[in-house]
Amino acid sequence: MLNITTNTKLDIILPSTNKALREVLKNATPKELEALSSGKDLKSVLNSLLKQSSQSSASDKTLLQLLKQNPTLKNLGNVSSSIKDLLSSIKSDEKALPLQKVLKSFLVDIKNLNEKDVKAKLTNSGVFLESRLKNAQNPQLELKNTLTKLQALVDKSSVYEVKSLTKHIQTLLESPILKNATNQALLQPQADNKQLLTLLSRGVEKILQTLESNIKEVDPKLADPKKIDVLFSKEVKSEITKLNALDTPLKLQSAQNVKEIVANDLKSLLLQTKEEVLKSSSPNQAEILKNIDKLALQIDYYQLISHLSNSSSLYLPFSWQELKDGQIELKKDVDDKFYCDISLNLVNFGELNLKLVLYEENQLNIKILSDNQELKELVKENIPSLRSALIGSNITPREIRIQDATKKVPTNVYEASVQSINIGFEIKA
Repeated sequence: MLNITTNTKLDIILPSTNKALREVLKNATPKELEALSSGKDLKSVLNSLLKQSSQSSASDKTLLQLLKQNPTLKNLGNVSSSIKDLLSSIKSDEKALPLQKVLKSFLVDIKNLNEKDVKAKLTNSGVFLESRLKNAQNPQLELKNTLTKLQALVDKSSVYEVKSLTKHIQTLLESPILKNATNQALLQPQADNKQLLTLLSRGVEKILQTLESNIKEVDPKLADPKKIDVLFSKEVKSEITKLNALDTPLKLQSAQNVKEIVANDLKSLLLQTKEEVLKSSSPNQAEILKNIDKLALQIDYYQLISHLSNSSSLYLPFSWQELKDGQIELKKDVDDKFYCDISLNLVNFGELNLKLVLYEENQLNIKILSDNQELKELVKENIPSLRSALIGSNITPREIRIQDATKKVPTNVYEASVQSINIGFEIKA
């Protein structure tokens, strides 16, 4: 059973729940602890962090530095290796665990990755668990808000069948379920009344049928007054889309969103699996628990880095034999320029760095830096393919340069804009 709380700050920066923070504080010297807070006791340190964590405070910067320099955390290795180790220990266990399927799905060969897979893996990486739970919406509250907006829209319609939905919507809004709908139901779950949910979903179906049937009746080629009715507005179309996602009793269950989050999130599955393994008599129990703890510690580390640097720092698990180590850092400038620094350590070619700037929605500049002549020649040969792939994705490569890594790189916009960058997004492999 997962303990859900909306206080994500406590979840992320208290040593009782964040192993990475506990490790840092355990190894910090009295002088370093004093830099975190005027008091030297742990309570003072935590109070200082809680009060100042929303700001770019000196204590945040000090703790961030300690975090990155901590020998235990620096030597954790990469997440992909930890996932492989955990998967191997689970495979050798007699009883198959649900976590095994999720771990396999994370270790996809980089050649087979697509946009949808990357987004799902980042979302379910475990790093965002607390914030996703905090921001999870009760579908009943979502329906209440959607119907309230829709009621104001259909009341303006000149189409009789549509305008008459106003009273029907009001009846639904006054039902016990919607009248008392709040997000607190997610934190204090109670059994939903299936009969009332069924009646509510039927009411939603009636609204959808009425709206959609009246929209279909209109021939867009005819100069019909209905064409300019609110029924055909983007606002009504948007609310119809929302209603389609809330038209069954299952979709309206108060804890449905939370169930979906914890069912696919790696950190939540690690916590659940650990509880299950602790209760088991598996001969491989110690090995599985050791690997679970290591992976959980790595996720805690990324959560804490994200919190202290006011960004999103995470890993990207994938399989690539040539990759020894790597990091991707994305930043957004105030004038809607996006910057991406990719630092790779390759087995056969050494270090490879790429600097990308995306601006005006689809204009891209790329600088490729390496001191390995063989790698630079290989990259040069494949630039035409890179250009074609980018253009095929509606991205215009305005500039692609290959340079020595040891020479000073004239970054122009990069250097001029570094002070105005205010949003970071870091991925580590």
